[in-house]
Amino acid sequence: MSSILRVIKFATQDFFRNFWLSFVTLTILVLALFSINLLIIFNMVAKSAITAIENKININVYFKPEIPEDQVQTVKNYLQSLIQVREVAYISKEQALDDFKNRHKDNPKILASLDELSKNPLGASLIVTAKNTSEYPKILEYLADPQYNNMIESKNFDDHQLVIERISDITQKVNTGVIAVALIFTIISLLIIFNAIRMAIYTHKDDITAMKLLGATNWFIQGPFLLEGVLFGLLSIIITIIIVYPLIGFIQPYIGSLLQTDFNLLNYFNQNFVMIFGLELLGAIVINLLSSYWAVSKYVKV
Repeated sequence: MSSILRVIKFATQDFFRNFWLSFVTLTILVLALFSINLLIIFNMVAKSAITAIENKININVYFKPEIPEDQVQTVKNYLQSLIQVREVAYISKEQALDDFKNRHKDNPKILASLDELSKNPLGASLIVTAKNTSEYPKILEYLADPQYNNMIESKNFDDHQLVIERISDITQKVNTGVIAVALIFTIISLLIIFNAIRMAIYTHKDDITAMKLLGATNWFIQGPFLLEGVLFGLLSIIITIIIVYPLIGFIQPYIGSLLQTDFNLLNYFNQNFVMIFGLELLGAIVINLLSSYWAVSKYVKV
């Protein structure tokens, strides 16, 4: 127990003895971890944007005014039986007329024209939502069958696939850039930690030689320096969390208003806190331990 306490004491002393070098090392580590979290944030926002756009894609099928309701229901039942279709919403002739009046309530000329008509000029309609955006052409192909097409006055398909592809392309390019930056910071972190530990070892070179001659184990000599690497990992992840959460809180309102979605980035990080920051902590500690071990290994051989 006493040897473990000594290892912790020596590691802490070395950390604060070379404070500015420790500060630079922590800064680079935090930048690397922050880059990774930016990558996660950007990916989740991009996915939320794509989901919001996909939810707006549908096929509006407008039937001729003379088509009776039972025939429209037949088409609806047929569409609902297709494996490509997720949902079919029915809008009656009466509801279509009410919606039309509400949209043009500030235009008295249009409303007056409707009053002059003896019957409802609008037909019923169906709003078809597919399970996958790639399924819409297939659904349109089914509706092109003369059995159904003869009843349809028009079909309106708002294809946002181009927008989705652009968002995906931008996301991929940004991901590549952020990954490259994170790798650069990681490599720099390895080198800086290596130099920081080597400087600490150089300071204690005579002590290490004396301990080896007195029969000290390699673990006892390496322990403080390896623990110092772990300390860098722990502090870097704590600082990263302190930076990331206020950032998420700042951008969350803009995500909701810009994308018009209920996606909550803060909830996502809270629900996946252990997985996100646990893996980052593990990665930081492994990197620090490797560089520390690399720096220490040749100095314990006397």
